Amino acid sequence: MTSTGRVAMLWALALGGCTAMDAHSFDHSAGWRAAQVVSVGSAGELSSTVDRDCGADGGTTASYAVVRYRNGGVHTRSLGTGRWPAGAEPKVGDAVHVNILDCAAPLALADQKRSASGTPPR
Repeated sequence: MTSTGRVAMLWALALGGCTAMDAHSFDHSAGWRAAQVVSVGSAGELSSTVDRDCGADGGTTASYAVVRYRNGGVHTRSLGTGRWPAGAEPKVGDAVHVNILDCAAPLALADQKRSASGTPPR
């Protein structure tokens, strides 16, 4: 096999690996991004620190989390929300999924099961 053939084979394997990994994640085209909780507090304290504020039910004293995600490139963005699954309480360092296109969608804990469409259960 020529060196060009080996390079082509390596690229094919690398791209195939990305596709296989993508099949187990939330639907990227629907706005879902892997993220990490970086702050937890009240909406009044944290909402001014985010790139995008998705609000919190209950006003400024409501529980609120700031998450960081990548949206292409090397820079991260932050999103703040007070919406997460009932019974869950995000903690700093938790891995989550966030929908950057739908502020009404709650955070999805990384170990939470998803539906076939990539949308976590509400």
